[in-house]
Amino acid sequence: MGNRGTKTRYTGVFQITGKDYLIRAKANNPRTGKPQEVERLIYGVSVREAARQRAELVEELLAANQTEAARVRVGEFARSWIESKALRLDPTTARTYAKALDRHILPALGDFYYDALTSRDVQRWIDDSIRRGWVSEVKGNKRGDDVSKVRHTYTRSAIAVWFRTFRTMTRDAMAELDLPRDPTLRVALPEATYDREESKALTAEQLVRFLEAFRVHHPQHHALVVLLAYTGLRFCHASALRWDDWDEESGILRILRKQVGGKVGPVSRKKRAPKEIPVEPELAAVLRAHRHRLLVDQAPGLAEGWMFPSRAGTLRTANSIDASWRKALKIAEITQRFTLHGLRYTFTDLVRRANVDAVVRRALTGHVTEQMQRHYSTVGIDEKRAAMAGVIRLLPPAPPDDSPPSGGGAGGGDEEPSS
Repeated sequence: MGNRGTKTRYTGVFQITGKDYLIRAKANNPRTGKPQEVERLIYGVSVREAARQRAELVEELLAANQTEAARVRVGEFARSWIESKALRLDPTTARTYAKALDRHILPALGDFYYDALTSRDVQRWIDDSIRRGWVSEVKGNKRGDDVSKVRHTYTRSAIAVWFRTFRTMTRDAMAELDLPRDPTLRVALPEATYDREESKALTAEQLVRFLEAFRVHHPQHHALVVLLAYTGLRFCHASALRWDDWDEESGILRILRKQVGGKVGPVSRKKRAPKEIPVEPELAAVLRAHRHRLLVDQAPGLAEGWMFPSRAGTLRTANSIDASWRKALKIAEITQRFTLHGLRYTFTDLVRRANVDAVVRRALTGHVTEQMQRHYSTVGIDEKRAAMAGVIRLLPPAPPDDSPPSGGGAGGGDEEPSS
């Protein structure tokens, strides 16, 4: 192409050899609205014919962009969408949506016009995320002189959260923008790398070993973990309990609030919880021992009435227990993947194995539909108490106490020494 443009007097038409020409036109990309240069090779035509085809190309590009002003990009819609959602969503869910949009969705898809986005574009974003992963820096020595970068792969669950966020927003966009197609259809996520059924819950024997590891080595977390295991409560509800929520005389624990990131609010409709939970003698003994520990240590947060304050006296975050959790799994010889929320799955499995009536199970866990909500109050506290007693009877006896409790104070935290 050394003589490109030397034998033509038409703008945007370049002779290659003989009757072969390159025509070029500049316009905005109709799918992104960004400036783009479009080129086409044509063969065996005169320079006049090349100029005519170039003029047609310009007209095509102009026609494709006539409606551009009325179109909306994914990024533009996302900003208004997240603002409207923030008023109606649980704060945690709103933060999850915003994080997924800012860090993962909009950098890849934000410039596309929504009506031009296809399933192939979304699939390419998913595939690129899998291949690209993320990078962390690892220090080679204590001084940090030697720093190397390590590439990690995103988990399937992380990518699924981003995709569900985008799919939720897209379905709202289809109604609001009258989109011609749903670009989230037929998009495939990566295969799970572990057995999801096996990884969620512990057996009764594993649960006993796990709780005992906390009692002996991490007593500052023991009461909270036992409460989660014996009641199936979510962490956001259990960590917001106050001592005056527990009526010791009647053996009832009332669930009145939740907390996320230290922000306290009422129990939401999306993440329900039973209004009352019976406290069996085994759980009551653990809670009394925990309260005694707080009083002896004069733990911060005790004066405010929190049942499970952190070491600083504030409300706990879920990751405050991470280090102790990993150590307890190791001590209990549990090698499968098991998370904090897995205690809720474990409780649900044990309730089912105890042959508890389905309505009572829903009343205990808070997994109720709108229809079941009408039956919620028909489950008496005696039925709930019998169900929880049946769960505790499934657990084998704990091993004998051969060593005194060790490690840590009353509050939460990750860095307490363990024996």
